Amino acid sequence: MLRDICKLYTNFEKNIYLKSVKCSELFSLAEQLSSFNREIIEKADKDTQLLEIYNYLSGIFFTLCRSFLPYSHVISKNNEKEIIHRLLGIKNNYPYFFDKFGKTLAMSFKEVLETEHNYMTEFLCDHINKHQTRSYKIALVTKRSLSPEEKELLNQKISSILNVTYYTENSFRKSVKVFDEVIFVGSPSYFGSFAVNTLKAYHTYFVFYEMFSDNLKLKSPFLNSDIYQQNIISTINLNVKIHKDVEKTHKIEFNEDYLVKSSIQKVLEEQNTNTSDDVHHLVKATVVLLENDRFLFVSDETKIRVLTPNIKKDRVIVNQITLKDLEEDDFIIIRNERDNSLIAEVADQEILKEEAKYLRALQKKWKKRLRYNVSKKGVMRVSEILTNRYKMTTASPQTVRFWCNEESICPTELPVLLQALKFDENEVILIYQAMKQIQIAHREAGRIISRKLMEEIKPDIFEELQQKGSITFKSSNFNGASFNIERVVAINRSKHYDVLQSNLMKVYHRDL
Repeated sequence: MLRDICKLYTNFEKNIYLKSVKCSELFSLAEQLSSFNREIIEKADKDTQLLEIYNYLSGIFFTLCRSFLPYSHVISKNNEKEIIHRLLGIKNNYPYFFDKFGKTLAMSFKEVLETEHNYMTEFLCDHINKHQTRSYKIALVTKRSLSPEEKELLNQKISSILNVTYYTENSFRKSVKVFDEVIFVGSPSYFGSFAVNTLKAYHTYFVFYEMFSDNLKLKSPFLNSDIYQQNIISTINLNVKIHKDVEKTHKIEFNEDYLVKSSIQKVLEEQNTNTSDDVHHLVKATVVLLENDRFLFVSDETKIRVLTPNIKKDRVIVNQITLKDLEEDDFIIIRNERDNSLIAEVADQEILKEEAKYLRALQKKWKKRLRYNVSKKGVMRVSEILTNRYKMTTASPQTVRFWCNEESICPTELPVLLQALKFDENEVILIYQAMKQIQIAHREAGRIISRKLMEEIKPDIFEELQQKGSITFKSSNFNGASFNIERVVAINRSKHYDVLQSNLMKVYHRDL
């Protein structure tokens, strides 16, 4: 490892190669989608139904571009039926758009989905197989982890004599290894500045379909403004040569970011449709993006289990943190069923035991009364009464909503809240003591879960995580409960969403 770190910061000569892969079928589909989107914006005033159809079809297009399987095997039969259904929606509701785009889009999709091979896979395997030396180390980097079928296909087509390691973008960023050759499957702009500014090989290739932009900007070694202001000289791109083997054809600009935003919006719309007036179940949450086109909602109070290796003791460490301490590239452990219910189950079974039923009944009693008041008067009015009449300092509307949920056990000002809810003095003391007991039990349950998971998860799991970005496993300690270990790709702390309590820490997949 030390040798690789030294190589990484040695100013050896490096080469960057840009290679485009031709695929007339995908290029034609990309042109049709780009024109369709432009027409929606210019002539349909961004019609929401048309945009939803466009988003879905674009998602299919990106899925085809990302896959290494034959194009005919990428999309399921259900998705093929959905494509037809969406196009028929255009025919029935937007005759002008169907005449101009519907027929050609249908033909373009048909052509791609009947293609029995994959141009990207063929190009990569032919390129890699030119090397026939076991000592020649190659890293193949993709944005998202390869499926087992894709990995098996590549292994079959790539010579077994070669030393090829698969990485996702995020796992490659954390690796300190240096290679003879690194191949990024995508353009420089697709992977961002890190891929260009932190070169880990003598030869770095960016391989992408011809319809995508090949923009590549290197920083000048001398930045006059920096030298003048800070006496800084950038040497990042010294001894770096760029080799462009890309024909200057018309580039079609595509951006996948809106697909995630569209999926988030869809979750919120479905939730709002089903929630009706039950607003006390809503909490403020932040979106955390995970590997492989997935995301989840996390509130400030949510307890998150983070997995880290302890190399010295050949074991893993599981810590419980909140959102403010969560960072990109952390590995988090999520129960596939509701995670909070696991803590309650362990607390009841292993700590509270025979007292659990009685204590939980008291918890339900005060929450039921609070929910009744919120439903009757509204959360804003309840917040005002608690703040102004009872001088509570923590009763913001958001906090009152949170108190209505099961995750809230013993708020700081619970005795005052219970008085406001018209419980008598003896009941206030009884309920408050019971909630303190449950709270202590939950904390101990969290420690028990972390300890048992640490005993069960072996350190070699990180090697698999480096390649896949996420892993699902079943725990023998918790009656076969299924857990996911997920890598955090990004955290959008700038925006908050009103999300149902039951939707927190629930993994959502970006729609096709």
